[in-house]
Amino acid sequence: MLIERSWRVTMADVDAAGIIYYASPLRWAEVLLGDWLEQSGHSIAAMLGGNEAIPVVGVEVRYRAPLGLDDHLRLGLSAQRIGNTSFTTRCDVWGPRTGQPAVEVVVTHAFGGYAPPRPGQGAVVSKQALPPWLRKALAEGSDSEGSVDMGGERCAQN
Repeated sequence: MLIERSWRVTMADVDAAGIIYYASPLRWAEVLLGDWLEQSGHSIAAMLGGNEAIPVVGVEVRYRAPLGLDDHLRLGLSAQRIGNTSFTTRCDVWGPRTGQPAVEVVVTHAFGGYAPPRPGQGAVVSKQALPPWLRKALAEGSDSEGSVDMGGERCAQN
């Protein structure tokens, strides 16, 4: 596990029906990743300032059980796959009414060099190999050695 924390579902997390808004778990996963990177000594701001970026290139969210306003949750972020130029994290969200994750968020990030936007141009990200510090930190927070079972899918480290 890379990082864990508790979370209370607030009004900002729910829709008009009082259940979690579909995008809220994506924000929770991003908060955990940002907290973990900062604790690792490489905040997102520092990475961008050092001309490095980790843009999202893939997302999958599975909703297994309903969550609602004022539910107290446990969030856990782990490394699912570590590739040459990308990595995948999994954020499990445990709710108050089940022993299984109520929501699973799987996010794949590419690693690359970063050039900030200039007038008339967007930012430029060029694919690069994961740096040793990131590879090591992810490996320490991996679910297991080698590969991880994700709902019937096996993702090998490469």
